[in-house]
Amino acid sequence: MRSFLRGIGELLVTCGVVVALFMAYMFWGTGLRESDAQHRFAGELGRQWGAAPGLALAGDAGPLALGQPFAFIRIPAFGRTWRFAVVQGTGTAQLALGPGHVPGTQRPGQVGNFAVAGHRVTAGNPFWSLPTLKPGNKVFIDTIAGTYEYQVNARPVWVWPGDTAVLAPAPGFPGQQPRRAWITLITCDPAWSGTSRVIVTGVLIKRIPRAATNGS
Repeated sequence: MRSFLRGIGELLVTCGVVVALFMAYMFWGTGLRESDAQHRFAGELGRQWGAAPGLALAGDAGPLALGQPFAFIRIPAFGRTWRFAVVQGTGTAQLALGPGHVPGTQRPGQVGNFAVAGHRVTAGNPFWSLPTLKPGNKVFIDTIAGTYEYQVNARPVWVWPGDTAVLAPAPGFPGQQPRRAWITLITCDPAWSGTSRVIVTGVLIKRIPRAATNGS
């Protein structure tokens, strides 16, 4: 019996160590990977936008490969230095690198719904504070064509993971023809599960051409 109990104790200790290591990886390991990717994306986009200013005339046209960075998202309510590169795609591999553009939704500034998903925890916790956004908060999307300024127009809502109405061209109104440019931000809730989704929507209120942003 003593040997049995000792074996159980050793097993529990081992399980505890494994869980602790897993949690450490989820918090810090994925964060380091995401930070390295974001640093690389910032340099890549900076070089592209600086070396080919003429491409700004083409706006955001052209296909995007999965995992390809193409914009930055800035939300001042999350802090002055909060900024992430947005990549194409919302699969596991893409969201491990940063917020991802939902394929099939519009590009920044276009009439319709530009949808972006991101993790609340792991991979740098980009959307940890998404449920705190309020009407009037601003969301800026920087692209090669310039900056698109969106304004949150409603309080966050919680939906089931299968609710695709939030991805409609007019968010929440499937089948309705959009007349405005929308942004929809999506993350999981509770933070460690996919039980539901937190949704924040906003509308485009201003376009600032890249020439007016001094190339920043």
